[in-house]
Amino acid sequence: MSEFVMTTEQVLCLMARIVVASICGMVIGWEREKRLKSAGLRTHMLVAMASSLMMIISKYGFLDVVYLSSVQVDVSRMASGVVQAIGFLGAGVIFVKRDNIIGVTTAAGLWATVGIGLSIGCGFYVIGISCTILMLIIQYVMHIQEHKSFSTNTGSITINLTKHGLTLNDVKVKLDAIHITIRNITMIHTMEGDVVLKASIICSRSASVPGIMEDISKSGIIDDIEMYTAD
Repeated sequence: MSEFVMTTEQVLCLMARIVVASICGMVIGWEREKRLKSAGLRTHMLVAMASSLMMIISKYGFLDVVYLSSVQVDVSRMASGVVQAIGFLGAGVIFVKRDNIIGVTTAAGLWATVGIGLSIGCGFYVIGISCTILMLIIQYVMHIQEHKSFSTNTGSITINLTKHGLTLNDVKVKLDAIHITIRNITMIHTMEGDVVLKASIICSRSASVPGIMEDISKSGIIDDIEMYTAD
């Protein structure tokens, strides 16, 4: 059976595409790693490298079948499968904690990284590298703008109202004083007869998380707190 054999130059050209795609994934992953996200440097490198490889296989892996055997095949199906498959990986970095959804931006970044890997696998170096730079601009510039414009530092608190001798109105007044807004409230009656308040909160983005934690600590009424920063 006849086989299509690539020259050394052609093989090196395709390997260069995989290396460039891996570097682009590394750059994107470095930004995510720096923000301590679940999908970081290695994940993005592997996604970019694998998607570039799949595109190369999709384009060139069936040359012997298409040209030597004169059989028509849909070479785009493998690339299409890559785009669908990344959904499973993206779903793995999104999780819900209490009322907060975390990891959506990281999942979107993985999906975009697949696109970059596929484009470089096609040989579209300028498009792939340009999109990598654009992704970094979006992640950095828009993150700073979002930080200034929106109140997306969220968290959850637990307060034993009985132990501290507080009413719900007392809690609202004290939290308002440190610029914290209550979003959702759950009241729990414990076996010991105490009334425990669990609440989701929104904090000002102009304040740093350490600053918020310090203010809450000084208030002396909160027994437990968790903070979730923006993606």
